[in-house]
Amino acid sequence: MQQDIKQNVLLRNNVKITGHGSQAMIFAAGFGCDQNMWRFVTPAFANEYRIILFDYVGSGDTDIQSYDQERYATLNGYAQDILDILRALNYHKVIFVGHSVGCIIGLLASIREPERFERLVMVGPSPCYLNDDLSHYMGGFERKSLEDLLVMMDKNDIGWANFLAPVIMQNGDRPELVKELKESFCAADPTISRNFAKVTFFSDNRDDLPKATVPALILQSSEDAVAPVAVGEYVHRHMPKSTYKLMKATGHCPHMSHPDEVIASIKAYLVPIPRLAVRERQLHKLPCGFLSFTLEGKISLANETLLEWLGYAREELQDRSIEVVLTPASVLFYQMYFFPMMRLHGKADEVYLTLLTKTREEVPVRINAACHGHAGELAIECMMLRDGPRRH
Repeated sequence: MQQDIKQNVLLRNNVKITGHGSQAMIFAAGFGCDQNMWRFVTPAFANEYRIILFDYVGSGDTDIQSYDQERYATLNGYAQDILDILRALNYHKVIFVGHSVGCIIGLLASIREPERFERLVMVGPSPCYLNDDLSHYMGGFERKSLEDLLVMMDKNDIGWANFLAPVIMQNGDRPELVKELKESFCAADPTISRNFAKVTFFSDNRDDLPKATVPALILQSSEDAVAPVAVGEYVHRHMPKSTYKLMKATGHCPHMSHPDEVIASIKAYLVPIPRLAVRERQLHKLPCGFLSFTLEGKISLANETLLEWLGYAREELQDRSIEVVLTPASVLFYQMYFFPMMRLHGKADEVYLTLLTKTREEVPVRINAACHGHAGELAIECMMLRDGPRRH
């Protein structure tokens, strides 16, 4: 019976498994695309990972009889498909690589069952494609434009693909890629495509970003008409444990148009994982305070010595602003002198700051700081020694 359920899931989503590694890496396509769109990327990981490819019901060679309009009326139905696949294969701690709406589908799956995922890689993610004037969020599209797209899909099976494919792909010097994307759109069941388009473009998953517990890499194209740079930055700001990489690649499908850069970015993010785990254990044992934070000022690591000084638990400071642990005077010094110096010179020696404990007591420290890169992102790292009250 269990074997039948597994077989049904694998057939339903046209699951293909290749590769030679012990850890799984699952690839999720974007709207209107099938697993073939990953063919320029997956070979680079086949020697180190077990590669899982699949299609959404209604595209590729899936079991169209399995399509349930109620189940797939929201992105949660597609997220459930991913969890079904991982359960059927009994995989945990997988690397999830998603494109476009596939990123959000993977995010929703990771929120439900975080133990199934070790890392998320999000290529061109967008939690909401609609512009929202009330919250000053610019998703890239006005509601009227997307409503007109759905009308076009209802009236003309091919016309909408001719319109949308060049917008998504960009890279006009690669007409073969635009042609392939257009053919992928047209190959899917038209009714299912229309329903999937509505779910994709009218969903708003901004409130789901802060619920993420799995670390994520956000790969943002420098020019993207579908998921603009401001959207990628928004995802990074609101998603804990996220790493942001602005690529030179252009267009919404960099895994097709610029696969080498996408591969290099993913590898740079994944390779340091084991070393970073050892490094963190070593940093926690230091007799001095250690603090690491991003260039956006989000705390990524405070070692046990510093946590003891300040009276915080580790999770209380994770992803909080550095300014939470600074006195008002030190916040000004940080904003006007310390941070600009780090951006200009990449280091600062013998800087005097005053930290604040959880109970608002002052802890004077002397800091040596340097800017380093880890997992594809620059971070400011500070070694701290407690200091007595400053003499004037």
